[in-house]
Amino acid sequence: MKGNIFSELWYKVANLKVSLNTSDYIKKQVYRGEVCYIIEDKYNNQFFKISPEAYFFISKLNVEKTVEEIWEDSLKSFPQSTPSQDEVISLLTSLHHKNLLYFKNRAKSEQLIDRANIKKKQQLKAKLISFLYLKVPLFDPDKFLDSIKPLINVLFSKFTLIIWLVTLLLGLVYTVQNFSELYNQTQGMLAPSKLFLLYICIVILKTLHEFGHSMMVKKFGGRVNVMGVMILIFTPIPFMDATQSWTFRSKYQRILVGGAGMMVELFIAAICAIIWANTGEGIINSICFNMMIIGSVSSLIFNGNPLLKFDSYFMLSDYLEIPNLYENSKKECFYLIQKYVFKIENLISISSSKKESAWMVTYAILSFLYRLFVAIIIAMFVADQWFILGVIVLIVSLYLWIVKPIFSFIKYILNSPHIRRVKKRVYYIVSSTVFILFMVVFVVPFSFSVKANGIVLMNDYKSLYTKTSGFLKNIHIDSGDYVNKGDLLITFENKEIEYEINNIKSAIEESKAYQTKARSVEKSDLVTVNKHLELLDDKLKFLIEKKSNLEIRAQNSGYFVYSDLQYQKDVWFNQGKILGTLIPSKDVHFTAVIPQEESFNIFSSKILAGSIKLHGLNEETIQVKSMKLIPFQKQELPSAALGWLGGGDIEVSQDDKTGTKTKENFFEIRAEIIKNDNINFYQGRSGVLKINLESKTISDRFTIFIKQILQKHYKI
Repeated sequence: MKGNIFSELWYKVANLKVSLNTSDYIKKQVYRGEVCYIIEDKYNNQFFKISPEAYFFISKLNVEKTVEEIWEDSLKSFPQSTPSQDEVISLLTSLHHKNLLYFKNRAKSEQLIDRANIKKKQQLKAKLISFLYLKVPLFDPDKFLDSIKPLINVLFSKFTLIIWLVTLLLGLVYTVQNFSELYNQTQGMLAPSKLFLLYICIVILKTLHEFGHSMMVKKFGGRVNVMGVMILIFTPIPFMDATQSWTFRSKYQRILVGGAGMMVELFIAAICAIIWANTGEGIINSICFNMMIIGSVSSLIFNGNPLLKFDSYFMLSDYLEIPNLYENSKKECFYLIQKYVFKIENLISISSSKKESAWMVTYAILSFLYRLFVAIIIAMFVADQWFILGVIVLIVSLYLWIVKPIFSFIKYILNSPHIRRVKKRVYYIVSSTVFILFMVVFVVPFSFSVKANGIVLMNDYKSLYTKTSGFLKNIHIDSGDYVNKGDLLITFENKEIEYEINNIKSAIEESKAYQTKARSVEKSDLVTVNKHLELLDDKLKFLIEKKSNLEIRAQNSGYFVYSDLQYQKDVWFNQGKILGTLIPSKDVHFTAVIPQEESFNIFSSKILAGSIKLHGLNEETIQVKSMKLIPFQKQELPSAALGWLGGGDIEVSQDDKTGTKTKENFFEIRAEIIKNDNINFYQGRSGVLKINLESKTISDRFTIFIKQILQKHYKI
């Protein structure tokens, strides 16, 4: 027995004469080894779970006796199992809200009709508010499913399960083998010319997905009375009502109903992966590619995420055996706030144990945060297409997820009879909490920093390149040796240049002979011969210079550092290949890169300070003498390690094989390092620069964040 045996609100229900509606159907059910009862309202296709004690009480309800008379009789005969007055009030209120009670008094019966009309208006209002998520019922597929019941039994059997597993394995093998081609094809998946075909594939696949749910419900003896269209972000997608699965006694049957749609999609995706891997470009290949991506990646991301109210949500709810997991989780959180924060006594918890309560609270918090995140992402997606509509979607989402719950909470505080008993305490706690939150968000400044990836670079270093293509023959110094200006470092060989030089020399000798002849015989040809000789002399000088460039010499004194040149002897090097770095001294600095959206914070700061953590030396903090933001936008990274391909944060162009060309402009920060003899500052070693900025309030940081998004995405 939970709550007070006697309640101060008992007068509201004591004289009522009520019973369950005759259309309601009650079925015994077992959750986590505990018996309960499911009330099914066949007319509205709704379900309501009650405990054995509650069922024992409401089974005695009849319109010939008042609620008080029935409760007193039950208390005399069965004092241990009779619910308390608080529990009876809560039970009758819940049944009344779901229109499951019949009142003998005509006025009360009329109230049911009024409540039903109000509920319809509320549902319509909810649909108008959530206009990005509408459900439109179209037809009843139950008779059709009955007619194909033998086929359903074959499709969902142990034998087909083996076929399903084998097909999935084959599809996975083909996908892995052709992963690079798959990745390349995904880049143009959302091209405008391919959107229509993509949408057709979504409709076909989601229709089969919903029939998967429906057929699994029918396999276990349930009914499917509704199929229709769900408008999700202006995109029509089929849906079906599988609430009949709540009456199944086996939770594994209910889980199979929840997972049937994903099983169908994964099976089709695997078949399409096999076809896609074995066909060339064309309509069949494109269709199979779309079906493969939608049926696997998108299906698992959305339907496979229990934080959204899709398939995995119902599967998790069935596995935990907590019906209406999301709503009950919110109620449990509210119960804990009332009990432990407001210290209100004699409240009834939704959960049956501390473990279940922990599950509910964890789920409520994660689900709220994730749904709010998804709502914001959807609003941004819509705003990319239609900005005004995206703003409307964002406002509606914030109202539904933040503003409306706050107003509901305020309304509860002002009107709840439970609050009246501890009104001063509750008002004090709420006002104190609001004041603290206001101070934390709008008044108190917090330390603020920005992290930027970067690399160690030697001061005034110079990279050495091959100026002429050739085979690597000799390396005259070791990596790290000190060299003087003009010292020979590396020698290349190119026999083609030697051959061309010899040919040019022979041509010059021949042209000189023609020149001598022209002077004595045909002076008119002398001008042409002289010009030809000049051309040959210029070409010879060019070839001699190319030959001299086969010898790589130090341009100035310093330390010459290279990586694996000693293992590449007799290997052909093209012109422009980096050979190593010539470092005049061992003084170093750290160059970091920041995207455009972060540059505002740094440009607006008067003083820049920070520290560096090098990868592989996280235990060491390297202090910085000074930092300088270079006020010029760049599009070429100092190292590929700072781009996406190297694990950095800057998005690089997919057309650039070097991994240094960026899609958007960025800024560089040069940090002068305080030397530490215990640390080896190798050229090109990567790390993170932490830039400490002026303290800001949370509201200021949030305002800057919003401005950055508006500037980056919408140029506002």
